[in-house]
Amino acid sequence: MQPEAVDVIDRKIIDQLRIDGRRSFGEIGRYVGLSEASVRARYRRLLGLGIVQVVGMPNATRMGFLEAHLSIRVRGATLASVADALSEMPGVKFVGAAIGSFDLTVDVRFDDNAHLAEFLSEKVRRIPGVDVVETATVLEIIKETYVWAGFREPVDRPTRPHPTSGAVS
Repeated sequence: MQPEAVDVIDRKIIDQLRIDGRRSFGEIGRYVGLSEASVRARYRRLLGLGIVQVVGMPNATRMGFLEAHLSIRVRGATLASVADALSEMPGVKFVGAAIGSFDLTVDVRFDDNAHLAEFLSEKVRRIPGVDVVETATVLEIIKETYVWAGFREPVDRPTRPHPTSGAVS
């Protein structure tokens, strides 16, 4: 998927969903200047491309779960093989490649310290290529938002009209 597959209207639709994922396609359509059916079609396309997903975000620590952020350095194996192995494990919520002192950043959620300890010693440490693991346990979620001002700023690359718009690039 190429980044330019998302046009200005798509970005406005995504922005509205980030503000309120339960907002109706009719409300979004009035905001972006499209019909409800057009917004629904664009949403389905964005969903199919894997660009958006609308989900409820629980505050895990308030629900009694233990969350931790792992920083992992990989040696002697490919980054992709370690990332793939982690991605398949229950309890893993996020895996991202990183630049810096560590190669991967991983977010996990477990019932308690015992399950986290078992995960680290019995699962993560046994993945070929895992060299160093640094763990930071989340004590309290202070802020977790997916609405940030930077998304509304103009992109620094040209966007193209949606393929069904009839406009020529």
